Amino acid sequence: MKLLSGMDQIRQLPAYRQRRFERFYHTQYRYRVLPLFADVYLVIAFIGTLLFLGGLALNPDAPDVFGIYLIYTAILTGLIAAHRFTRLRRSAPMIVYLVFFNMAAFSYLGYMTTGASLAPIVGLFFFISSVGIITLSLFHTSVIILINLTLLVLATFVAVDSTQVSDTLIGILTNWLILMCLVVAPLSAWFLSQFLRNLLALQFLLRDRNRQLSRTLETLKSTEERLAQEQKHQALSHMAKGLLHEIMNPLNCASQALDFANSVNRDVEVADALTDASTHQKRIADIVSDLIEFSRPVPEHSLETADLGKLVTTATRFCQHQLRGVELQTDIPEGTTVPCYPSALTQVFVNLLLNGVSAVSKNRQPGKIEITAESADSAHRIVIRDNGQGIAPDDMKRLTDPFYSTSDTPDNLGLGLSICQTIMRHHKGNMSITSEPGQWTQVTLTLPRTAAQHAG
Repeated sequence: MKLLSGMDQIRQLPAYRQRRFERFYHTQYRYRVLPLFADVYLVIAFIGTLLFLGGLALNPDAPDVFGIYLIYTAILTGLIAAHRFTRLRRSAPMIVYLVFFNMAAFSYLGYMTTGASLAPIVGLFFFISSVGIITLSLFHTSVIILINLTLLVLATFVAVDSTQVSDTLIGILTNWLILMCLVVAPLSAWFLSQFLRNLLALQFLLRDRNRQLSRTLETLKSTEERLAQEQKHQALSHMAKGLLHEIMNPLNCASQALDFANSVNRDVEVADALTDASTHQKRIADIVSDLIEFSRPVPEHSLETADLGKLVTTATRFCQHQLRGVELQTDIPEGTTVPCYPSALTQVFVNLLLNGVSAVSKNRQPGKIEITAESADSAHRIVIRDNGQGIAPDDMKRLTDPFYSTSDTPDNLGLGLSICQTIMRHHKGNMSITSEPGQWTQVTLTLPRTAAQHAG
């Protein structure tokens, strides 16, 4: 990448990014580059002045101008302090003008008192040759040169007879040192301004590309996390399709054996036990069938309209043993119906109730689980809230990952919330979890209100 190719690349950018570069350039130029260059120059000028004063003090043959240059040094010191500790620093290149007028005043005073001698103004022209480097501005350099030439003409009229003014000015301006100073100033201003502009353009492009790279890396990271999540769910689906089919075979045999036993039985008490066993086996078969079906990308059977209150009642009945000692409150408007896959949605409620029971069992206070539902224009909102131990922020991010669990019990595979999330996705709904560690956990289920919204 060529050093002076920055502006060529900027011109190829869209208009809004070019405007961004201009704002960046002016900010850097005004508030960072110019103050820094002025600091360096002021330090060099101050050191040079001290060396000059030291030379005057050590040279007995030097003209008696020590007091005058001491005043000049004091003013220069004041300007340095002002530039360092006041708003003058943000008004660049104002300090350059102030230093120029300070130097010009003393230089042309010596020029006039010595009868237009060149020696007193050589230092001033050296300063002017560096103005382009300090200001990096062809405009300010040209202004200072014009002011200086005007002062030179006026001081020459005072220093010599009017008949000698032209010859004196020609002699000074054709001096090779003075002429070089006047030529170097605008050339250095132009070149360094272009150099700085291209350099800042490269810096701007580098920062811009770094920001784009950071955004790209963030996008890749989020995409990678999403793909990893999908792969986990896909692994769960493959496992379900293989494992659950194996479960169904002995389950079907057991169901047939129960049906046969029920057909030949004549004892009423045994009949009740067989009926209860058949009910629970049917529930197991329904759950396994639903898990097999929901391991597929899209359920194959159609939606049913089910009473939400009855689904919750069924789920609480399944969890009746675990809910002993836990206060359960439900507030579901009567007649609330949802288009759903009933067995699968019941499984969601069962899993969430079991999670709530596990959370409140670790509390010293009495456990409490609340289930509420409300209907909006387009969706049902079901909230399951417990007063359990809550969930740590680090665990919150991974709650729905397959096989992730905060429980140390060996029978907890960490599949409950992952299955719930899959089921809700098939319902075109969503599940969100909020928690206050040590206080409560709330799971919010959102379901489409109509089958048409579900299909959409």
